[in-house]
Amino acid sequence: MKILKVIIWIIGAIFIIIQFIPVSYPEVIEENKNDLIKNNIISEDIALILRTSCYDCHSNETHYPWYSYIAPAKWLVIRDIKLGRDALNLSEWQDLKPRDKIKLLSNMSEEVEDGNMPMPVYTLIHRNASLNDDQKKLLIDWTEEMMNDIFGE
Repeated sequence: MKILKVIIWIIGAIFIIIQFIPVSYPEVIEENKNDLIKNNIISEDIALILRTSCYDCHSNETHYPWYSYIAPAKWLVIRDIKLGRDALNLSEWQDLKPRDKIKLLSNMSEEVEDGNMPMPVYTLIHRNASLNDDQKKLLIDWTEEMMNDIFGE
C-alpha cells in the first residue's frame, strides 16, 4: 500500500512539473484577408461545415479549448494544429496557385470520403464536428464544383 501511495505522489508531481514546460502555440489571427470563405462564393451550409469541422486545425482562426492548456494534451493539440496548417491552411487560400488548390481540394475530398477528416480523435471531444453522410456528400460535391471552377479559370 505504501508503494502505491509513493507511485501516486510521483505521478502527481510529474504531472504538476510538466505543466511548467514552455510551449509555443500557433498564432491565432481573426482577420485573414486571403481566407477561403471570405474570398469565394460559398453556401452557408459549406461555410458552417468548414468552420465547425475544419477551421480549428486548418486555419489561423483556431479556438483553443480548455484542455489545450494542460500537458500532455496541449502538446498533442499544438502538434495537430501545426500539422493541419502545414497540410492545408484555409486562411491562406487565395495565395495558392490553382494547381495547388486543385490538389488540396482533391485531398480534402478523399480524406472526408475515407472518414479520416475530421480526425476521429478530434470528433470524440468535438461531437458537433462529426460529419454525417449528407454533410460528407455536400462537402465532397462542393470540392468537385470548386475544382471545376478552378479548371475553368
